[in-house]
Formats: sequence, C-alpha cells, structure tokens
Amino acid sequence: MSVITRSRVAELSEHSSAQIFIFGLLAVVCSVSIFLYVAAPALDTFFGAFLRSDVVRDGTSVTFHIAENREDEHVKTGKATTWALVEPRQHKQFLEALESSPNVKHTLNAEYIFKPLVALAPLVMVGGFGLAVLLTVMGSGGFGFVRQKIEREILNTLHRLARSQYGEHTADEIKQLSREILTADMRRLHDLSAAMAIPFSDLELLKRALQWRDSAGATKIIRTHSALKFYMREYFTDRYSNAILGLVYIGAAILIIVIGIRGLKFLPSTDPSVVLGALGLEFMLLITYAGVLMYGRTDEAPSHERSGSMSETIASNADADTEQLLRAFLASPSQGSPLGDNSTQGKE
Repeated sequence: MSVITRSRVAELSEHSSAQIFIFGLLAVVCSVSIFLYVAAPALDTFFGAFLRSDVVRDGTSVTFHIAENREDEHVKTGKATTWALVEPRQHKQFLEALESSPNVKHTLNAEYIFKPLVALAPLVMVGGFGLAVLLTVMGSGGFGFVRQKIEREILNTLHRLARSQYGEHTADEIKQLSREILTADMRRLHDLSAAMAIPFSDLELLKRALQWRDSAGATKIIRTHSALKFYMREYFTDRYSNAILGLVYIGAAILIIVIGIRGLKFLPSTDPSVVLGALGLEFMLLITYAGVLMYGRTDEAPSHERSGSMSETIASNADADTEQLLRAFLASPSQGSPLGDNSTQGKE
C-alpha cells in the first residue's frame, strides 16, 4: 500500500470527538421527535380506533383498579409519563360536570393505565439510531460519522483489488482502477470479475458504492441504499452478526421473564406498559437481525460466489498463485546440484 493510501485509510479509521457527539445528539433528537410526532399520535389513534377509548394525558388525576385485593389508586396523567384510557361516555360526562361545577371534586375512572416512555422506549431508540445513521451517511465533516466509515471500506476494497492486480501499487493506480470500474458496462464488469476472480455481485455493488461516493445532491441521497448495503456486506455483517444474534436471545430471555411475571399476576393487567416494552424490544432486535441476514452473504450462493468476502477471495487467489510458483520451482532441479548428479549416476 502506498504511503498516501495508508495515511488516508488511517485518517478515515479515526473519528473525532465532535463526530461522535453529533451522532449521539442526532440519535437523541431523532428519538424524541419520533416519540412526539410519530409514535405517540399513532398510539392515540390506535386506542381510539380499536379500543374505542379516550386517552387522557392532560394532567388530570384519575382513579384505576390495580387488582382485586387492593384499593383503587389515584395517578396524575402526563403527556409523556402516564396515559389513562377511559370510556368515552364517562369522559364526556366528567368534562361536562367539571365545566358546570369546577369547584367540586369529580372522579374519573380509568380502564387502563399506559406509560408510553416504558412501552415505546425500544422502538423510538432504535428508530432514532437508524435515522441518525441515514443523516450521517448524507452529511460531511462533523456530520459524516457513517459516511466516513463507508468511504474507508471503499478505499480498503480498492486497495485489496489493486494489490491483487499490481502488487505494490500507487495512489494513481487505485484511481485508475476506480475509473475502470466506474466506466465499465455490464459486459466489461463481467470481464473484470473474471480477471480479478471475485464474485460479480460484489464488483457490481462496489461500482454502485463508487457512484455514491462521487455523486452529490439528490443523486447521492438516492444512492444511499447502495452505499449502506456495501458497508453492511463488506464490514458490518461479518463483524457484528454474532453480537446481534446474541442480543436477540437476550431480548427473548427478557420477554420470557416479563411474560412469566405477568402470568403470575405480579404485573397488573390494567398496566400493560412493561409487557409492551418487552415486546417492542424483541421486535426491534428481530428486525435488526433480519436486516443483517438480508444484507449478508448467503450460504446457497454459487460455487464461484461462496467466498466469505472480497478480501478472502483475493487472498485465496494470491495463495494459489504462490503455491503454483513454488511447485514449479521445486519440480525443476537446479544446474550442477548434488541431487541432479546423483540422479544422473543412478540412471547410468
């Protein structure tokens, strides 16, 4: 690898504190925005349309029945802390009575109590993280946390291809290889795939990633999916697939415990927030693992595409060439060697 390429890869591999901070801040802001403007209104509509209930979250104090052997409890509703699901007719009567006699204490009975922060936390956190990833793919500088990772993997892949073609190479040769891939049509891309001994799908995905890198504006936004797919296949799925699978099992274990505690009636049926939170956690983990499987490599690929990654293919080709050269060298005895003399004498 040339000094310029090595220094560029090292530069792309390091993230500044500002990039990490901005990414975390974007994830938090996106999570809060999803909760306030997407998840909460959607749940409000769901409760009204399917449960035929009114959602009280304006600070009104309500009474709800937590269990048969316990007295009714009084809670104060809030926009993000506690919601009360009440019967619409009773809610209407409560509002009319409150308007006619505001100085008199009126009681509003809730059918269910719902804590949105507990129930929606896994959904909005994963959604906010995913939205922050998309924003930092399209950003640059301090806002380009994920974009820098993708550009690093593109440069690493070009370096491995250039090394398999040229051996020790320069930055100009990497640029030439990049231009050759970008300008190649479908037939030329198949020829390059055979010449470089790499799967055609990997080379085609690399071309799309290069097009994303060199584009700007709306075109870059449209090609973001190809760049993310390239990064997922070449780096993320190989490194983090086992960790995500482990998280799926942890989420399943948490869900089993929560469902078991609910079955033992340690959790009241009038407050399903913890159960919904556990379900949401397992749902998002399964969706994440499904994404890893979709963007990863399949085991049923054809024989010429079964290599674990592009780098493994290049390394295996280099090892095969080295082995052939070594066998050719050992098969031809050197001139004047003792082995050559002995073999000659034996034949005489």
